Amino acid sequence: DIWDKIKRSLLPTPQRFHYIFNMRELSRVFQGILDTPMSAVTSESLLVSLWKHEVTRVFADKLARERDKEFVDKVAQEFCEQHFGEALADENRETRWWADFQRESGEDPETGEETAAPKIYEPIKSMEFVREQAYAFLQKFNDAFPAKTMNLVLFDDAMRHMMRINR
Repeated sequence: DIWDKIKRSLLPTPQRFHYIFNMRELSRVFQGILDTPMSAVTSESLLVSLWKHEVTRVFADKLARERDKEFVDKVAQEFCEQHFGEALADENRETRWWADFQRESGEDPETGEETAAPKIYEPIKSMEFVREQAYAFLQKFNDAFPAKTMNLVLFDDAMRHMMRINR
């Protein structure tokens, strides 16, 4: 339903030639939901939150105009109310961000080397936690490449753009 409404409403124009929504976008919504481990989705509210996040990720992130993004948010909220009920729609009125870079890296017990952090798609704890993680990754980069040191200020909009790029 939501894919069909967005596809019919947001048509391509010469300025927005990339406004083409095919079955690939619909499959990406479901793929994002199915790639999330069951342990991360512990309630109906989190499932609706994940669905809304994936709809926003797939459809709104490719849009150029703010009013088109607001249209997708409005349509997603309408479909939340229609298909999931008023209570779950109200709980998820604000789109919650999900990310897969929140876990800490581990240590190999045999060699003592640092192992990669598990990539588990889960709701973000807070924007401040994400900012701390980003600064930790930045510090790790700066330590590894001292000749290419980056001194960045990660304000909220920068964090949101970074999270869009990551997903």
